[in-house]
Order: sequence, then structure tokens, then C-alpha cells
Amino acid sequence: MAVDFFPKQKITKVVKILIEHIPVLPEEVIKYLCPQKDGIYIDATLGGGGHASLIASHFGKNGKIFGIDQDVEALKKAKAKLDKYGDRISYIPDNFRNLAQIILQFSIKEVDGILFDLGVSTEQLKSPERGFSFSEKFNTPLDMRMDFSQKLTAYDVVNEYPEEKIREILYKLGEEPYAKKIAKRIVLKRKIKPIKTTGDLLGVIRESTPPKYRFSRKGHYASKVFRAIRMEVNQELPALEEVIPKAVDILKKGGRLVIISFHSLEDRIVKRTFKEMSLSKENKKPLVRLLTKKPIMASPSEIEKNPKADSAKLRAVEKL
Repeated sequence: MAVDFFPKQKITKVVKILIEHIPVLPEEVIKYLCPQKDGIYIDATLGGGGHASLIASHFGKNGKIFGIDQDVEALKKAKAKLDKYGDRISYIPDNFRNLAQIILQFSIKEVDGILFDLGVSTEQLKSPERGFSFSEKFNTPLDMRMDFSQKLTAYDVVNEYPEEKIREILYKLGEEPYAKKIAKRIVLKRKIKPIKTTGDLLGVIRESTPPKYRFSRKGHYASKVFRAIRMEVNQELPALEEVIPKAVDILKKGGRLVIISFHSLEDRIVKRTFKEMSLSKENKKPLVRLLTKKPIMASPSEIEKNPKADSAKLRAVEKL
């Protein structure tokens, strides 16, 4: 349900604490979503509001965006950025896997387009109290929840999951080559005392990996471990698999679904599901037309301005 949890008098204060948010693949999102002047759209991962702002800039008086994000803090910041669009944008604190139920609340059966920009936003990574950051500058409680109302945290995963499960998560979700060693050391360390903070976890990872790995590879040595635990905490892959058919179901004929992923497993799910929906089977017509046979990726110039775009892959379909 849309909630006005940020009175107008607080908006100025929120603006002051905004962290610069650069949406990935902005031109490509508009090209494939193709927003109409009076269309109805869902930004299922509103985040900092960057993509929603681009979509709304194409609106006439009757254009509408339903912005969904399970992170209430992200919604507050998006509200500050998008306030000039007034009630043409609704802010909905929920998980996108509840897409069908959310739309029913507004008595809407079909929409013109839906966008998913998966992954963690820059704002979340730069908020140390959230526990997403693997920067050595911070040492905060292991949390990593997108939605503070859920019970499972990164602390629970690290301190309560069996070694075999931790190893599987680090290997499959993080694609971490030292998953076995890290999982084993996590279990050994937590027997002595709980692994409570991001600093504690970083220490375990450092002790489990060779210097060559930590200092000569692209990116931060702990990024894969933190990503894997975050994805487990927020059940990101199951949510994605669950929501794609729901999203296609509520599109109008000719409506478009655009998904930006940042992880090979996410992209694999999107690619497989889109392909299955584009094929005829058992005397049933295909549900969608593929707009992108191969993933659309950022240009070198965009990556230079926004390094996060380096791993972004965009895929899109049109409902038949």
C-alpha cells in the first residue's frame, strides 16, 4: 500500500543527505521501455529514483509510475528526487515479488511497462549502518536486509548456517573460489565467539585467502562473499524467478518488460524465462517477443563515468 511516510516539511532535510545516484543504461532503458505520454508504468526497484525520473520526463498529465522498493530509506530519498511529479508517482514499501497483489490495491489490471534494476544501490552500499559495505573504513553490525521488517540477517547466515550451506552459498551465489576455506574458517571462528560485524567477517576472509588473491585481482577481495550473503538474506534469486511470470501477466498487449541484472545467475534466470515465454508449446502461442536476443551492455564511456555499469546486462520483451 502507498504510504505518505515523509511529510513535506522533512523533504528538504532528506535532500541534504541524498547521495548521488547514477542510473545504469539510461538511454537503453528508455529505448526498450518506450514510455508513452499517458502510460502506466511500474519501477519495481525504485532505489534512488534515477530511472523513474527518466521515465516521468516523457509523461503528459496522465502518466503514472508505481515505484516499489522494500527499502523505506530508499523510498524517502526517491520521494525527495521525484517530488516535482506529485501524485503521478506512488511510493510503495514492499517486495517486488508481491507485484500482483500491489497492483490490485490500486484497482489496476494492466500496465504499459515494468522495469527491474536488480542489485544493491550506491546509497545502500555507502550507508555503513546497513552492513552491505565491505570497506575496511567501516565496522558495523552484519545486517544486509533490504527490508528491516524481515527476521533473517547476515549475522544469522554467518553464525547459524551449517558449514556445508555456507560453502554452497559462497560458491553458487558469490562464485567465490575460496568458498570452502572461508566457510570452514567461519565455523571455526564462531565457535570461539560470534562473528558480529563486517570487520569480523573481513578478518575471516583475509585469513582464508592468499595475498595474491587479495591484492592482484579486479575489485575488492571480499565483494563476492558479501554479495553471496546479501543475496541469501534477501532471497533475491527466488524472488526474481517468481516475479517474471507475474510481471508479464499484468502487461498490456504490446507492453514491455525490461530487466537489468548484475549477476550471472540473475541473467541466466532472465534469459531462460524470456526464451521459454517466447516459444510456442503444446498448441499455446508464445507470450512475448524477444526485443534483445543478446544482453545489452554499457558502453566504455558509460562504464568510465559509472563503474557499476560494467557488469550490467539488460534484456527486454514485449507482450504479444
